[in-house]
Formats: sequence, structure tokens, C-alpha cells
Amino acid sequence: MRRPEYKRNKRKKAARVAAVLLLLSAAGVLFLEFKVRPVTRSIALVQAKSYAVAAINETVSEVLDEMQITPESLETVSVQEGGRLTSLSTNTVQANKLKNMITLRVQEAIQDIRNKRTDVPLGTIIGSDLWGGMGPGIPVCISLSGSVSSDFEEKLESGGINQTVHKLSVRVSADIHVIMPAGSGSERVETTVLIGETVIVGKTPDGIINGHFGTEG
Repeated sequence: MRRPEYKRNKRKKAARVAAVLLLLSAAGVLFLEFKVRPVTRSIALVQAKSYAVAAINETVSEVLDEMQITPESLETVSVQEGGRLTSLSTNTVQANKLKNMITLRVQEAIQDIRNKRTDVPLGTIIGSDLWGGMGPGIPVCISLSGSVSSDFEEKLESGGINQTVHKLSVRVSADIHVIMPAGSGSERVETTVLIGETVIVGKTPDGIINGHFGTEG
């Protein structure tokens, strides 16, 4: 005669277990949404910028080596008798060729960053000062895409008595789109790579100090 009551109690117990499991699942989802996701997203974006900068620096160096680029191949320094600098003239064809090659190759390098794994420590996710950076790592895979532009920068600095150091660099900018399980995000990355330095002996005219390197494309 107790069997129906036993079955009812069993069903109630199963219902309570199911309710507890449902609540735990909901709590897990909330924890993931409000705690884990923002932390992993923030760390992944920082790591993504690091990947992008490394790819840019490595690619620019490779292009400079392949094209055997030096400051002398991009510009000509004209000096009067007595060492006075009169002009800096740009090899526009070579400069534009270099800029286009860097832009294309960096774009490809960033697109090639696919499923790059980074581990976020559990202590960092929890937000504990004591356990920050500790604990097992939660793997996050990162993929990148984006648009790239490049341009030249030059600086004239004092190199001592009657000397000027002319520094020629290429600046690469990338608007990267980061794709990851914690949600996508966008970052802007800029880095400058020095092409070379030229020491100029003699007085430098003010017009030259203001810069001359202007190419289009």
C-alpha cells in the first residue's frame, strides 16, 4: 500500500535534483557571462595585439632584407662644398614599392594568425589578488583579420658639434579584428621600424629639419 507514496516521494526527489542542477547550470552560465568572458576577452585582446606587433616587426624586417633597402636607396643627400646640407631627395618609385610591399605582406601575416592559443590562469579569471596569475590555464584560441596601412617617418636629431643624425623609419598601422570564443573585438596596432640612420656633417637648413619625405599610394 505504500508503493504509490514511495513513487511520489521518488518523483519529488528527482524533481528537486533536477531543479538544483538547473540552478547550478544557470549559475554557471551567469558566472561565465559576467566573470569569465570579460576577463578572458580582455586578456585575449592584449595577447592579440602582441601577436600582431610581432608579425608586423618580423614581416617588415623580412621585406627590408629581401629588397635590400637602405636609407641611401630611398633618398639622396645633397651637400655643398664645406659640408652644408642643401637637400634630401626621395626615390619615389622605390619608396612606394617598399610601402606597398610592406602593406601587402603584413596584411597576409596578420590573416595567417589562426587559432593561436593562449592560456588564461584560473586565478586571474576569479579575480583574486592572492591567486592572480596562478592555477590551471583556461585555453583561448585567437584568430585575427584586419586592414593595414604604412608610411614613412623621419627625424633629424643633433649628433654632436655640427652634426645631424637623420633617422628614417617605416610606421605600420593595423586595425585588427579579433575573433575568439569569449566574443570578438577590435584593436588598433601601430609600430615603427627603423630603416637606418645617416650622419650629416654641416649646418642643416630649417626647411630640411621640417621634413621632406612625402609619398603617395
